Amino acid sequence: MKRREFIQNTGMAGSMFVLSPGFLNMETTPRIGVQLYSVREDMKTDPSGTIEKIARIGYPEVEGFGYNEGKFFGMTPSDFHNTITGSGMKMPSVHYIISATSWDDRTKQLTDVTKEAIDTFSKMGIEMVICPFMVKAQRGTESVRKLCDIFNKAGELCRQNGMKFGYHNHEFEFQQEGNEPLIYDLILSRTNPKLVELQLDLYWVVYANHDPIAWMEKAAGRVTSLHVKDMAVNRDTAEVGEGSINFAEIFASAEAKNVKYYIVELEHYKTTPLKGVEVCYKNLKKLLDV
Repeated sequence: MKRREFIQNTGMAGSMFVLSPGFLNMETTPRIGVQLYSVREDMKTDPSGTIEKIARIGYPEVEGFGYNEGKFFGMTPSDFHNTITGSGMKMPSVHYIISATSWDDRTKQLTDVTKEAIDTFSKMGIEMVICPFMVKAQRGTESVRKLCDIFNKAGELCRQNGMKFGYHNHEFEFQQEGNEPLIYDLILSRTNPKLVELQLDLYWVVYANHDPIAWMEKAAGRVTSLHVKDMAVNRDTAEVGEGSINFAEIFASAEAKNVKYYIVELEHYKTTPLKGVEVCYKNLKKLLDV
């Protein structure tokens, strides 16, 4: 049975009927987007034109990145937001690094720069702020524990501003360093599930020779967003559906694990970035049956 078909008991004479896709509960419909990092070079030279081209591909949403010194790619947050909405798309999430430098030990608070960024994202109508990376110097066990405390504080501030906060993984969170605990285990145990959600990058989990389904189960409903990119023979990223990752199996599990966002992210391309994300969009729609 396809995800858009389900049986509902009418309560009349015990009869049952199949609801058409038009009656689908939209809260359970997978939301497909693309991380703008996938077209990073295009965004540097022509952000407005690139956003319009992504919209023409059919993407309903994008995930932002590149916010720096109050601007996105040289555009004010307001202009950037209007460019996206003017193309008919939304930007429900944004990548923004939260690190040890986001915390002020003197005031015991997040820095003013971090507060201003979160306030800006809230005014843009963003739903979720995601930390996309952990710098190498902060990956020791004690450093990660302190960073998890900062994540909790960022989660609190995001919640106060009507947003959610999350963390996006790479491969190193799943790689053992001597007798040290896995970084991802530390994140799961040291962050508050009510304040820190997880964006699971499927490619990097598989790259680290781990099972994404097992980690979604271990995370117990905290994975609300997936980064979707495939793996080529040489282990580089590949267009969705053009590599070796079994997305059908993963998505069947993710469907019951609170996942809401399915976001394409591509770092290598057979042709061009825009053509690559177009292939990803078409194949991801087929995989999700939307």
